Amino acid sequence: MLASGMLIFNGCTKTGPQGPQGTTGNANVKGSYPFAVSNWSFASNAYSATFTDTDITSDIVSSGVVEVYKQYPDSSWTNLPDINGVVTTVYNFYQGGFVISILTSDGSTTPAPGTVTFRTVIISSSLRQAHPNTNWRNYYETMAALNSAATTIAPAE
Repeated sequence: MLASGMLIFNGCTKTGPQGPQGTTGNANVKGSYPFAVSNWSFASNAYSATFTDTDITSDIVSSGVVEVYKQYPDSSWTNLPDINGVVTTVYNFYQGGFVISILTSDGSTTPAPGTVTFRTVIISSSLRQAHPNTNWRNYYETMAALNSAATTIAPAE
């Protein structure tokens, strides 16, 4: 039995060429795929949506960066806060998630936002310090500088 066991284990070898190298990414930055928000909650004259994101750790909260970008109908992206007339889109983040809110700056009734598409970028403090000339508030510059692989986020239950 011992001899046959050694023969089985020693008889296995890896064959074939090595696979192609994977895409270059950065473990210290997480960029989300675009996600559409249409299920808004309304309270205190503001619409909001809450999301769970486990990539927002206590280290990110204390010294990292979380940026949220909004897509306009012409497919361009702008960072939040976004002010369009009296309507403002803002966000807050905390360990484990974030909230996007839409409200008016003049106290008028906030119009229902409909479906809006967003993206997030989460950056560790060490990565931010390693790239001091990057404009983190510009989605395209951030993604180009970091060549980040995208990850997905899930709406909070």
